[in-house]
Amino acid sequence: MREIEVKAEVREPELLLAALLKSGVVLSEPIKQHDRVWGEPGAKDAVLDKNWLRIRTENDSKHIFTLKKSVVGHLDSIEHETEVLDPEEMEHIITEMHYEAYSDLTKIRRKGHYSEIEICFDEVPGLGTFIEAEKLMSDDADHDNVVEELWNALKSFGIDRSDEVHEGYDVLERKKRGL
Repeated sequence: MREIEVKAEVREPELLLAALLKSGVVLSEPIKQHDRVWGEPGAKDAVLDKNWLRIRTENDSKHIFTLKKSVVGHLDSIEHETEVLDPEEMEHIITEMHYEAYSDLTKIRRKGHYSEIEICFDEVPGLGTFIEAEKLMSDDADHDNVVEELWNALKSFGIDRSDEVHEGYDVLERKKRGL
């Protein structure tokens, strides 16, 4: 499965929340997501055809293991996911495969839907507030057409494309730390 998404920084969260509600987007209760990410030895940010591994813990109870491989950039990835019962053992497996720790961050996410598009309203301590629009597509999906569809949705909520963010939170957090 391929996930294509667009992301923007949110400058006025209350205005956006009102616009989402007016558009019929009902957001979930806040979900705490703690993400730990590992890369192949020596891998650089969003290098195409490199695997990135993530263990996401939601609300301190559910653990999801994800493999991501960038197709066009940070926000367009082939993804495979499965729930894991023992995240510590999964971390041992990852390190035994010689993957290197890349990032460790926590965000608060609220999710909703606008037609077939998943909307994520994210508050990331130390980075700010963001909105994502994403779709799960077939591996051969037309990236540019999907991106335009996603941006049209965000524009309908008053999001300006000049606030677009091209990187994942893990990359943004590392850049903030000067890594």
